[in-house]
Parts: sequence; structure tokens; C-alpha cells
Amino acid sequence: MNVHCNPVKKSHECDWDEHNEQHLASHGISRSDAEDVLSGNHIVLEYQTEGDEQRWVAVGTTRTGRILEIVFAVRGEAMRPITGWVADKETAHLYVKEWGSERIWQKRK
Repeated sequence: MNVHCNPVKKSHECDWDEHNEQHLASHGISRSDAEDVLSGNHIVLEYQTEGDEQRWVAVGTTRTGRILEIVFAVRGEAMRPITGWVADKETAHLYVKEWGSERIWQKRK
């Protein structure tokens, strides 16, 4: 498995509409949860191609300490969250190994 660590240096805008916001909500993930993962330090585990679009899987934490996997696509300058779920134990362990446990328990300001 290829793991790429992404220390975010600048904030990327997220591309939202009713469809992706409701889809993520159906998985118990809010808009702010997805933005926390994509705008914070995260790891990118894998990607797939859907039609002509590459989709990436980012693993990161929310400000409340949940470790989530967020599937996203890059469209122009924006990241579009597609779907997401709570990271399984193995993936959460991989995230902690890369970024350290303080990322989980420390709330962002």
C-alpha cells in the first residue's frame, strides 16, 4: 500500500453542493468533519479512477478527534468530497503511526 503524508500548508477550498453534503451526512459525516480532514494533516492511501476523474482517499482527524476516511476528487483548485466513513482499526493505526497520537486527542483551534 502506498502512503503519502500530506502536511497541509495552505487551505484548499472544498466544492460542495446538496448531493455530496447529503451523501456524507448519510454516513454520519458533516461538512465540517470532511473539511477538517482535507484541510488538516492527512495521509493519502490510494486512488481510483471514476470515468475521467481520479479519486483519492484521505485519512485524517476531525477537530473532535474522530479518524475518518474521505474520498475526494480535485476539480480545478477545489477538493470535492465524494463520500466517507469512520476509519477501520488498521487504517486508524496507520494514521497514528504516520502523524502521532497527539493528532487524535488534540483539538484544533
